[in-house]
Amino acid sequence: MNKDLYGKNIPLPDVVKEYLQTCFDSAQGDETTEGYKRNKELRETGEVSYQQLKRMKNWFDKYNGHDNDKPFILNGGHYVKNWVNDTLTSMRDGVSLGKEIKSTVLPNQYIDTHEKNNIVNLNRPSKAHKSTADYYNSQVTESLKRINDLIKKII
Repeated sequence: MNKDLYGKNIPLPDVVKEYLQTCFDSAQGDETTEGYKRNKELRETGEVSYQQLKRMKNWFDKYNGHDNDKPFILNGGHYVKNWVNDTLTSMRDGVSLGKEIKSTVLPNQYIDTHEKNNIVNLNRPSKAHKSTADYYNSQVTESLKRINDLIKKII
């Protein structure tokens, strides 16, 4: 499902860019401070890739510091953390919902389709297997024939 999202760029809302600018101004960090380059890059490009959103989510999930530390502030704090989580959730749900809707019209939307071009099928055809019912039916039929033969001999 997520493979459909790789390579997608999401424009940053103006509210998020303004908030990142406010965080950048208040933290007053230098280039060695964690989050400085990310903050600057996000504001300058005005967009974020799906892969970068995943990295940001991972950073926020594993962050163990305090809310008033410069790296946390430069990365946008709780506001950007919630925006990243909401954006990722809506993107993933959008792909899933699209496939779910398509699956009602077209079968097998969750199966990755592929074709093997110009390849000869080297598998031998499968043979039909006898079911156990066929086996028992033949046993009963043979027993009935023997019984009939014995009755004919007696009569």
